[in-house]
Parts: sequence; C-alpha cells; structure tokens
Amino acid sequence: MTSARSLRSLILAGVILVPVLGPARALAVGESINGFPNWAERVLHEWMNRARVDPQVEMAACGSACADAACYGPMPPLAWAEALNHSARFHSANMTIQGYLTHNSSCTLVSNISQLFPGSCDGSASCACVGGVNACNPSCTTWAQRIVLFGAVAGGEVISSRSDPNDAFYRWLFETASTGTCQFTEANGHRWLILAWRGTVGAGMAGRAVADFSSSSPIAKIPSGSHYPQQAASVEAWANWYDAAGPMSAKVNVDGVCWPMALRRGSPQNGAYMATISGVATGCHRYYFSFKDSSGATVTYPTTGSLGIGDAACTSWSSSRPPVCGGGCN
Repeated sequence: MTSARSLRSLILAGVILVPVLGPARALAVGESINGFPNWAERVLHEWMNRARVDPQVEMAACGSACADAACYGPMPPLAWAEALNHSARFHSANMTIQGYLTHNSSCTLVSNISQLFPGSCDGSASCACVGGVNACNPSCTTWAQRIVLFGAVAGGEVISSRSDPNDAFYRWLFETASTGTCQFTEANGHRWLILAWRGTVGAGMAGRAVADFSSSSPIAKIPSGSHYPQQAASVEAWANWYDAAGPMSAKVNVDGVCWPMALRRGSPQNGAYMATISGVATGCHRYYFSFKDSSGATVTYPTTGSLGIGDAACTSWSSSRPPVCGGGCN
C-alpha cells in the first residue's frame, strides 16, 4: 500500500516558510556522511532524476493509469539534502519498528530527535516519543513538523510500504489518476512531487520507503548516481548530468576498469547516462562515475571516494577509490 499526503496548498503557494535549523554543510557531492545515504536511498534519488529528464518515457510505460501524463516535461534534477535524508530515514525506521504507514508520526516526537537518531535512538517509541510511549502528548507530530525538527524546510513527502527502491519508486510514479488536470491532487500526488517539484530531496529506507522534499539548492554537474540491483551477474549503473553543455565523455570506473556510458534519457545537457556492468555477481566492487565537461575538466561522482556493488557488507560509500584506468577515466 502507498499513501500520499495532501499538499495542494503547499504546492500552489510554494514551500512552508519556516526557519532552517543550522547551516548546511559544505560537502563533496555524493559523499556519505555517517552512512547517509545508503544504497537504496541513492537508487531512489537517481531514479527520480532519471525520470525528470524525460518524463514521457516513463509516462508511456505507465499508460492509461497516468491520465495526467501530458502535464510533465523535462525538469532540472533534484539536489540531495542531508537533513531530508535523516528525516526520511528516521520516519522509515519509526514506521517499520512501530508497524504503521502514515505521514504523521504515531506520537509526539522528542524535540532533539535529530541528535538522537540514529546513534542512540533507532526510531523506537521508548526513545523517540515524549514520555517514552507510543501516544500523542498532546498531539502527534506532523510530517512537516518532523522535517523541521531535522533542520529543513518542509515541502512535501511520499511514503510506501515497499522495501525495494525500484518497487517503491514505480509504486509512486505509476499511481492511478483518472484526471488529466495539471496540478497536485490526492490521486497523482506522488508523481507530481517526483516529476514537478523544484528543489531538494532526501530519501529514507530502513524498511519502508520515504522521500522528503524541500526548497531549492545549487545543482552539481553530476547530481546523483547509483546502480541496480544491489548485486547480480550484471547491474545497470546510472548517473545524471546537468550543465549548459553536454559532457565530452561519460564513464564509470569499476575496480580500475573504464566502462563507457551512453545517454539513455533526456538531452546531453540534462540527461541520464547508463552502462551495464558485468562480472559483479560476488564480492565487493568499488566504482565511481567520471565525466569530462565541455572544457575537458574531469567531474566525478562521488567527488571523493567510491560507491560499492555488493551485499550489505560492501559499504555504499568508501573513502578509497579504484586505481585510475585508461582512456581518460580518472
């Protein structure tokens, strides 16, 4: 089951105007911060940006279920936000542990939950709820209030009971809407946020799937990238490019071997590039994306370190990198 929250007034009027708690960190793009984001969260982020460069590819696959298909055109990528990642993963963990599926929390969250999760609080009621009980005192914390507690501006949220990122994403994107109205509705709310929202996103997966949306932020040339499935004989590695000009080259360095990437969605300036990587059914394989922009400068994702193809023991991000491979893959 997938649930949507009514955000009609939010989207028509813009984001909720609330103070951001604390300055944003200046970080290299794509780095993990204490395990945020994980592999599944990176997939959700990349799948959103992949869909946004040419929504009509996805709408054709959706068919008659997406009556509002004509409403969606190419959009800039969504930048990743650390605070939203924390808020979304906490809600995923909180729903999974406490056994519910709604946007609002099932209790009044403690005011310092952003400092407690995930280090000393895993999302259980005993540490996350005021009074240590799964009850509202005096009222349950709303989804927007939770996002603010984690230090971000509340813009929107989508949730799903699905634990696989690909499954959860397409449950959101292909939800049934019988009207072609080009605005947010209860029926198409997940799809509208994914394809039409302008700003930032942070996905959370600790059992159930959550994605929180907020206000705009600068967009990196490679704003997102990941691979799917987590491990198999062959996996697809996807990365998005966003710049005034297309890249001179696009490659992914896997264990020191360069795999050329091809533009599969969108335009060279705002597109999703893909390579199929084989021979990775076992073990842990480190990789990073390496593009050259129109001036010949190398742009990598993550900016430092590498991502991992492998089971849960293969970390989503590591500070180590594969050796430089030939053909300009740095």
